[in-house]
Amino acid sequence: MTSTLRQLLVPVDFGEASAAAITLGGHLARRCGGELTLLHAEALDAPVYFTKEQVETMAAERRSRQAQAQKFLGVFGRKHTQTPFTAVIEMRPVVEAIERHGASADVIVMGTHGRTGPRLWWLGSVAERVLRDTAVPVLVVHAGDASPITRLAVYTAPGLQGDAAWALGQTLALALDAKASDRRQSPVPPSAMFSGVSMVVVAEPRVHDRAWRTTVGEPLIRSGAGPVLFVPEA
Repeated sequence: MTSTLRQLLVPVDFGEASAAAITLGGHLARRCGGELTLLHAEALDAPVYFTKEQVETMAAERRSRQAQAQKFLGVFGRKHTQTPFTAVIEMRPVVEAIERHGASADVIVMGTHGRTGPRLWWLGSVAERVLRDTAVPVLVVHAGDASPITRLAVYTAPGLQGDAAWALGQTLALALDAKASDRRQSPVPPSAMFSGVSMVVVAEPRVHDRAWRTTVGEPLIRSGAGPVLFVPEA
């Protein structure tokens, strides 16, 4: 089985984690000959009790904010990658925007702050919601994941073959000049998955498995040990 990366989507909140995602996503797009799209989304909806004049004022503000965000997204993107990209601004809820544009992507590369409790913010909770709802592979990147990726390992959740994950892992390894290790038959706890590698690829149930995500997926995300690619499998 082969895998390609022709369309890469990077959601951006202008923080350090999304900057790291842009850098990695840009590198992958350049090495794979893929197209890179940067997406920033924010909702600005008028309350139902607004008058016509208030709605018109908010609409004007929305157009102004959208133009400013478009300009800033271009500047922010060029700061973190030399790969050409398309900058998209969506004035709608973040998860809805990511799922809308991510449906046509081969992979979604998104940053996460890996926080818990009251400090959980934008791409912390959003990354987990996207992972729960999308059928597209999601590559989760932390702010500190800037070091070169020289070796990656491919694992599977119990009962899965992981063929798509292995194919995508090989594609990533080729793009990153890294080595890929097939560990699909080696179930280990999340704390040991990063042993000897700097990226983990995991085949996970396409239908959300809360128990597996709680015991394996979320600890991997929050470990901050390196990028984690989740590949849904039926």
